Amino acid sequence: LGLVGESGSGKSATSLALLRLLPPTAHVSGSMIFDGQPLETLPEDQMRTRRGAAISMIFQEPMTALNPVMRVGDQIAEALLAHHPRLSREIVRSRVVAAMHEVAMPNPESRLRDYPHQFSGGQRQRILIAMSLINRPQLLIADEPTTALDVTVQAQILTLLRELRLTHSLAM
Repeated sequence: LGLVGESGSGKSATSLALLRLLPPTAHVSGSMIFDGQPLETLPEDQMRTRRGAAISMIFQEPMTALNPVMRVGDQIAEALLAHHPRLSREIVRSRVVAAMHEVAMPNPESRLRDYPHQFSGGQRQRILIAMSLINRPQLLIADEPTTALDVTVQAQILTLLRELRLTHSLAM
């Protein structure tokens, strides 16, 4: 499914509304049924368990979505641990490395301790994709995942998303 519109038409706001990430002052109408339940009426604690696990989002600007003072391996691990807090350190590390491999990050074992500014724009986008996929969501929302990337890297990211959709049965 694609949501197309002019700049400022509300595509990103719609994505954030689906995840209930808009500020409390925002007025949202309509509904979305996911896994048999309307998301707009779920209690916040139930919505929180779905967000990042069953429904995940790749945000459009990696430098604002990534924490600049936190190592990328820790950021990806945090996405996993938010939904699986009892996993051992070894399992978390192996899943983080596997997620980085999955998105074709070069030398992930040696890059776990690097900070976002040490990666190219395309690599930062791959980190966001790894974070959004690590819990194997049923629905992946990609909010302009190739914005600010050069044409070659855009093609690589789109190919990667297409391959991941096919191999992981993701709804995008």
